[in-house]
Amino acid sequence: MDERSSTIGLLRDIRVSGDVRLFDQNGETRRLVLALEKLVGSVSTERFALIGGLAVMARLGQAHRVTQDIDTAVGQGGPIPSEVGVVVDTADPAGKMSPDSRVKVDAIDVGATPAIDLSPEELPDEEFPRAFVLSHRWAFDMASDVTLRCIHRHDPDTIVACRVATPSALVAMKLQSAPRRPPARVDKAANDYLDLSLLLSHVGLLPQIVAGLAEAPHGLGAWCAERVRADFADNAARTTSRIHQSPASRPVTPDELSQIGRRFLEMFDRHA
Repeated sequence: MDERSSTIGLLRDIRVSGDVRLFDQNGETRRLVLALEKLVGSVSTERFALIGGLAVMARLGQAHRVTQDIDTAVGQGGPIPSEVGVVVDTADPAGKMSPDSRVKVDAIDVGATPAIDLSPEELPDEEFPRAFVLSHRWAFDMASDVTLRCIHRHDPDTIVACRVATPSALVAMKLQSAPRRPPARVDKAANDYLDLSLLLSHVGLLPQIVAGLAEAPHGLGAWCAERVRADFADNAARTTSRIHQSPASRPVTPDELSQIGRRFLEMFDRHA
């Protein structure tokens, strides 16, 4: 079996699908899921993959923080980037409008070539832009079907099914984005590191994350392992302070964050 077939076969086995319940306390998650429902109603789910904060919540099975936008990775093949990259109106059936009823949908065009088929000449030379291209295209390639059921007080459940990035792809995307957030977006970096800490410490997801990254194309997994070493194992105090800048941060110590990083690295080394 060649490398491509082996990689695709393993990743197909570790995709995570199913019905996920998100319990929403303040209505923010329901607002996003309502917008996603409208998006799915107008755009084929095969044309995009859910990434970003809402995708992390879907994989964790918990609405652990507020996120304002819906993020998507979009494959080429028609006018879909313009169809996805819209502001979705979630006004109620009576037509009630408010600033909170509009949700911005960000669309990242990941091209038409699967990540495994990209040649080195098609990839940026710099490490972070290279990781950006690879992680987002890989997220689109390997996304799997998830049914989101948002439960909010006495409102009817909001249910929507779409393709969601795998936990390993979410980790790869967060590892390249977190260190590059501009100073003015310290909240974004804090949420990135918070998401990473929750994904990497999740007992059920960690084996899937490790196995997926160990088979990621073009050395993406090895690059992610070095970022985990730098941000979690070696510089846990700095990363902890950044996590604590998130309004949704949980109590975590540098020692705990370092242990999360070392546990991941030990498992990754066994797979590499």
